[in-house]
Amino acid sequence: MTQRNKTLILSGGGTGGHIYPAISVADCLRKTDSHLNIIFVGTREGLEAKIVPEAGYSIEFIEVKGLKRQLKVENITVATKFLKGFWQARKILKRYNPACVFVTGGYVSLPVAFAAKSFGIRIILHEQNAFPGLANRIISRFCDKVLISFEESKRYFKRSKDVILTGNPIRLEILNYNQSQAKREIGADSKTTVLIVGGSRGAENLNRAAIRLAKSFEGNKDVHFILSTGEKKFDDAKSYAEQLNAGANISLYPYIKEMPKYLAAADVVISRGGAIAISEITALGKPSIIVPSPYVVNNHQEYNARALEKEGACFVVLESELEGDKLRILLEKLIYDKQLYTSMQRKSKNLGRPDATEKIARLLREYIK
Repeated sequence: MTQRNKTLILSGGGTGGHIYPAISVADCLRKTDSHLNIIFVGTREGLEAKIVPEAGYSIEFIEVKGLKRQLKVENITVATKFLKGFWQARKILKRYNPACVFVTGGYVSLPVAFAAKSFGIRIILHEQNAFPGLANRIISRFCDKVLISFEESKRYFKRSKDVILTGNPIRLEILNYNQSQAKREIGADSKTTVLIVGGSRGAENLNRAAIRLAKSFEGNKDVHFILSTGEKKFDDAKSYAEQLNAGANISLYPYIKEMPKYLAAADVVISRGGAIAISEITALGKPSIIVPSPYVVNNHQEYNARALEKEGACFVVLESELEGDKLRILLEKLIYDKQLYTSMQRKSKNLGRPDATEKIARLLREYIK
């Protein structure tokens, strides 16, 4: 290939946890260099097919499937698809001749990284979770830099030549609000505000637990709950709230578009344990109760949550514990024990890396000149 041009290829997909970090970094880079050509590579089946164009970026598609963990006949198809995706990725890289490839995980990253390696293109890998995914563990063996978000994940990259703790890229607008301003704008000036988020798709068990929790606090007029149910789970949550006659102190939303504002307003956040959610919570120094999803690969959400819990920055409640009183007891501790609240607030803030997006963008700029 000829001399590299001022193009950056980003690849990561399947779930928002792989896509949003890449978009955050792209946004940061675009602010400082409008001439930088940024191209995403993903699959038509992944969320990136919708999210990336909505964010204003071009995307190229390859065909690839995820590897089955068990020995299965389908893995023959996976291997065939991988080879096809690899050659498709090579064609894309040859066309754009990028200065660097930035991968954020998911099975789509693997053929892109191998294609970049075949051309001698620099590869920077970012791992969002405390427990790395299979694709990232493979890529880490031949990439130029591995950027990690949790100190705990360093032990999985012992064969990598350059591992840097950067934190997770977060949306820069997360840092734009102060709490008083945000509370005024959402109409919660004098209330202790508890924000509950089950991820973009929602979580039925967490939604129902949140509604029961709000019902149990109805006697305290100074506490208000805000629940983002997920669009597909909204009707069920609304019906359940009506069934319990719970509504006096809880606001239900299918999706909170202005999440930075609501996060800023929150006094306590109850959330799933996705890497980006945790990174935004700690960037703002919010005390939290993390309810890791048991339905994710490698149980990585619990690894993320335990990393915070170990430092005293959150409480962890497993999904299997939602039927009991544990969630209510822990929330009462945070609301009524001011010393505990202040301590967790400080420890959460200490773990936050609000400069992660800019730090990663700076590292990428070293290769794009």
